[in-house]
Amino acid sequence: MSMIYSNKKIGTDFEQKFCKWLAGRGYWVHFIAPDARGAQPFDVIAAKDGRTMVVDCKTSSRPIFSIDRLEENQKFAFEKWMACGNSVPYIAILYKNNLYLINYRYLKEKEKIDLRYELRSEGWDTVAK
Repeated sequence: MSMIYSNKKIGTDFEQKFCKWLAGRGYWVHFIAPDARGAQPFDVIAAKDGRTMVVDCKTSSRPIFSIDRLEENQKFAFEKWMACGNSVPYIAILYKNNLYLINYRYLKEKEKIDLRYELRSEGWDTVAK
């Protein structure tokens, strides 16, 4: 198995488990499939109690996560989403089998964050297996 295929599979598995995790918390969840080029502005749209959020899912093998991991089209889509009066987007990061939900504005301001000092999301272990 090539490195690209296995990284893609790891990412796809994470996206699916993340959707399941949100659904288990009462969210309506929709996974946005990539287009033919493999690009999309974000991976997930989720809604609950009149609030809609968009999320991009990333896996990380390192504790330092940089905003540079977001593609330019994703940054543009996040900015446009907020400019239209919507909630701040999130980046769901899987690191060492822990889930971190990071606010886009926070990541943009910091540019790099150390996941070892961020709060992990509760209940991830119920779908991570």
